[in-house]
Amino acid sequence: MSNADPIPAIPEIGAKGEIKDLYQDIRDVTGVGVVNLVWRCLATHPGALPFAWNLVRPAYASGLVNLEGRAFRRGLRSLGLPLIPKAVLAAAGVDSLGLRSIRAILDSYDRTNAMNLVGLGALLVRLGDSSSLKLLSPQPIVEPALPPLPPLPPLDALDPQLRYLVEILNDLGETDGRVIASMYRHLAFWPGYLALIWVQLSAASEDGRLQAAIQAARISGRAHADRVASALPKSDPDLDPAIERHIRETVTLFTEHPISKMCAICRALAEATPAP
Repeated sequence: MSNADPIPAIPEIGAKGEIKDLYQDIRDVTGVGVVNLVWRCLATHPGALPFAWNLVRPAYASGLVNLEGRAFRRGLRSLGLPLIPKAVLAAAGVDSLGLRSIRAILDSYDRTNAMNLVGLGALLVRLGDSSSLKLLSPQPIVEPALPPLPPLPPLDALDPQLRYLVEILNDLGETDGRVIASMYRHLAFWPGYLALIWVQLSAASEDGRLQAAIQAARISGRAHADRVASALPKSDPDLDPAIERHIRETVTLFTEHPISKMCAICRALAEATPAP
């Protein structure tokens, strides 16, 4: 484990053996070049990541999670944030190359957060249920390939002012105090952009728009997760209770808090950030 993550997690860089192979499979199946923090946290408990990923992998691989994730994203509530002019971004230190990278980060987290909210929510429904259900076979959705993301900077590597900015952004809307969204750390390469979005998101938090959007995302995510759960293979009735407890606690923490929140925020920032 490493202090690259604010809570116990096995980072992508340095992962070995089975965990390294599972990380690569997650990237390959989801079509996104980053392994989200929830998977990295599951990897800290022996047996948890292999069980969780193998249970939900068929729904990811078949396209069902992507299908429900896209439907979920279409229904997300808009915060109505104003579009940031390119001239303002340039004045804040974001050039055209930086803007392309920012858009890639937003698009990547927008896709993976929605998929993980739906897929992992389905895992929670199915966990401990050993009944056999009929597997669905939707048509796979071909998503455009996303460009590779810059390396995720360790929280401790950020200078104090930049780390403070990441932390106060993370507190907007709601926070449980344990998880710092990886997206803000990825965007920390452009401090001026973080400052601009703090102004916009803090206003939406003060008037309640952000909290309402987060709650709406949470409720909608559960509904889409229920549809995916009906297609998951049966759970193992002999699963080690310690593994099941770790999976349930970790997945509940992430789906109820940071993933739901960041689904709403990613969509808002995608609307407020111009195309390159």
